[in-house]
Amino acid sequence: MSYFINEESIKTEKPEKKRENEVDIKYFHCALCGLHEKFEYFGVDPPFVKKYKLLEDTYLVEDPFLPPKQGEMLQLGAHCTKCKKCVCKDPSCSFYYEGTYCIICAKENMKMFPDVVKDKLNKIMIN
Repeated sequence: MSYFINEESIKTEKPEKKRENEVDIKYFHCALCGLHEKFEYFGVDPPFVKKYKLLEDTYLVEDPFLPPKQGEMLQLGAHCTKCKKCVCKDPSCSFYYEGTYCIICAKENMKMFPDVVKDKLNKIMIN
């Protein structure tokens, strides 16, 4: 039995280097409505916002309607806590109660929500 690895048998692929001015552009895509938008941050503690700490990992973009560096953000969406799909924050696509639920999982799991939340969810589904 050999305890040495033949270096020639190991394949190493170097990732392509980015050009000097090239920027990684990342996109958020809603699994339900198809919203496709560039995002700047995914997580709970965005570097461009000092006032907030989010309760769940969220796709964010710095508010494009304000001058840069104002510390305001727009939440694009998050992952459904049940099915893990990306969904936007539009009420026709997602519902938030102690985490984001896609509207499909929210309907399927309606019995787990308190009555007040069920009433709100029912109003959303009717519209």
